Amino acid sequence: MSIYPWQKQQWNLVYQRYRRGNIPHSLLLAGPNGLGKFEFSRHVASMLQCRQPDEQGHSCGQCKGCLLLKAGTHPDMHVVTPEEDSKTIKIDQIRKLCDVMAGKPQLGGYRVAIINPAGAMNINAANGLLKTLEEPGSNTVIMLVCSRPGALPATIRSRCQKVVFQAPDFEISKEWLKNHHVNSDFPLLLGLAQGAPLEALACINEGRLEDRGVFIKEFTGLKQGIQNPLEMADIWKKKHPEYCIHWMMTWVMDLIRLKSAVGMDRLINNDSSEHLQPLAKQLDLKNLFKFLDKCQSGVQQMTTQVNVQLLLEDLFITWIKTR
Repeated sequence: MSIYPWQKQQWNLVYQRYRRGNIPHSLLLAGPNGLGKFEFSRHVASMLQCRQPDEQGHSCGQCKGCLLLKAGTHPDMHVVTPEEDSKTIKIDQIRKLCDVMAGKPQLGGYRVAIINPAGAMNINAANGLLKTLEEPGSNTVIMLVCSRPGALPATIRSRCQKVVFQAPDFEISKEWLKNHHVNSDFPLLLGLAQGAPLEALACINEGRLEDRGVFIKEFTGLKQGIQNPLEMADIWKKKHPEYCIHWMMTWVMDLIRLKSAVGMDRLINNDSSEHLQPLAKQLDLKNLFKFLDKCQSGVQQMTTQVNVQLLLEDLFITWIKTR
């Protein structure tokens, strides 16, 4: 197990605290999706539970702790994620975790917990975690993985040491993707992935670039009256509804850039400039911002038990009416 090239600064921060013997009891790993924050948390856990990490803090992979981690049976390693068919982490899951974390490590090292994604905790679950964050047991490290730390209660954020992850420079991402056999329109790919290399790789591996091409063609057809918004919502709710909203947002942001006289080289959808330019001339800037706000609200709603069909219908119909 190794960290990604763009995580060296964050790793050094955590490792130096570990080396000095004052690693925080709670870490908030914050940053956009697609940067490997969860993998980073697993790497920190492997360092804490390895009996002989090397001088850079990387686990040996051979000791009892490492072998148990590899087998997924380490008694002092706990990962909390939303239960199957649920988008939220519930109070019962956090209560169970807190009970376990209150005890002593079974193997005499660190007791480690990862909550991923921390933003999935409902308010009761977040409140239930507070006491453990305030009064952690000895040799306890809790890591909260979060793409939207602002959505966490301030009481949670204030009790964690924040480790911030940011999208790497374009050339670093491009080189990493090339090393993983990706040969694509890198400005388009990384633009759609918001600069996150792992998200860009997933776009390729899951065929999302092709799906996005189909979606954009249908989305532009809404204003031309050749696409039915209800039928389109019924189709895309079964595919990638969260990505549909993201693709709409990139489209609208490009229209806003064109309305603001930003250079063509700044467009995310650089393969669609012939469609974007005439459309930008027809639409009001204020209305584009209103639609962008509506899309952002849709992103928030997708983290709840929302009716996806109705959400997409509303967005598509609103787009048709946007002038």
